[in-house]
Amino acid sequence: MSRIMLATTALALALTTTLVLAAPALASPPVPADMLLAPPPFIEATRASVPFSHELHDKAGVACVTCHHTWDGKEEIGSCSVAGCHDQPGRKGETTFYSAFHARDNDASCLSCHRSIVQEGGQAPIACKDCHIN
Repeated sequence: MSRIMLATTALALALTTTLVLAAPALASPPVPADMLLAPPPFIEATRASVPFSHELHDKAGVACVTCHHTWDGKEEIGSCSVAGCHDQPGRKGETTFYSAFHARDNDASCLSCHRSIVQEGGQAPIACKDCHIN
């Protein structure tokens, strides 16, 4: 009986230690401050930059990887407009800066996600003027 109790206690201690040590790796990164979404300097903007609240989206249950779809959960999260992601001018194509936010057939884009929320009876901005505030 004492061997079983000792083995159970040792297993519980090992699991607790593993969870405590692994917890920081499993936790989401801290929620970044509010920001303005703006195209990189080499892409001409035709509308005003968009105020964006990471906190509001976090409270709504939007996971980081929903928008930052290439994030592996380990490295630092990068900007959408970094080289090789959404750094191309124009409106068409998966790697254009415009498509990252406006693609209608991609759940990682703001517009597509917001339209889905509205179709399900929720509230989210979908009109240009709702996001591009002058």
